[in-house]
Amino acid sequence: MPGRFTGKVALVTGAGRGIGRATALRFAAEGATVVVNDINPDGIAQTRAAADDLAGRAVAGRADVTSADQVADLVAEVADRYGPVDILVNNAGGALPGAAWAAVADASVEDWSGFLALNLTSAFLCARAVLPGMLAAGRGHIVGIGSISGTNGQVNGAAYAAAKAGMSALIASIAKEYGPRGVSSNGIVVGNAPFPNRTPDRQQHLDRAVHLGRVGGYDEFAAAIAFLCSEDSSYLSGAMIPVDGGFHRSNLL
Repeated sequence: MPGRFTGKVALVTGAGRGIGRATALRFAAEGATVVVNDINPDGIAQTRAAADDLAGRAVAGRADVTSADQVADLVAEVADRYGPVDILVNNAGGALPGAAWAAVADASVEDWSGFLALNLTSAFLCARAVLPGMLAAGRGHIVGIGSISGTNGQVNGAAYAAAKAGMSALIASIAKEYGPRGVSSNGIVVGNAPFPNRTPDRQQHLDRAVHLGRVGGYDEFAAAIAFLCSEDSSYLSGAMIPVDGGFHRSNLL
């Protein structure tokens, strides 16, 4: 549906690759001005280049989303140049450089804090920064990217799983606080997304656990995110929708 986001300003964190890049391109294809946030300048450049021929435009938004000051500066700069943020997609996540995926007994406090900072605190900082503009306009969409790990736990990834569980609670809390004032807050729960370092045996196991028998495509996750930011989702509030090919219903989990 071309033009669905014409005139809107969308901020997508972690948009230099993967789900974030696909989401940024989806918004740009439908007419939005998309702020491509990432700490990797090459990733920003590649996403912006991919958006060159689309209906909207992609602009750089380099900032460390674990830094309150950098987030505040980014949102203020966006508002000055393009207008207040209408859509926020809290996609940045994974592991900070040097952070270890480890069992609980082996994990350091620094690793625990790092996972929470990147996967949860960043979403709080970004939401807090964009909410004043959304509330002044009486509208806005905030989307969080959850994970099946947030409901099922994860071996050697308790900190990541805990952060993703927190994402669901953050989305629900924003919905309760600001839904009555025109700001929608929803999210998707990702399962079996492409992961470059996954072994073939692990990927085959995951594919067997999915009803559809395959890994999800970045464009498929982006389509669900775009739906949550459109008027088609006008009666959804505080929802975390599984976009996982049925992974959460698998008998293998």
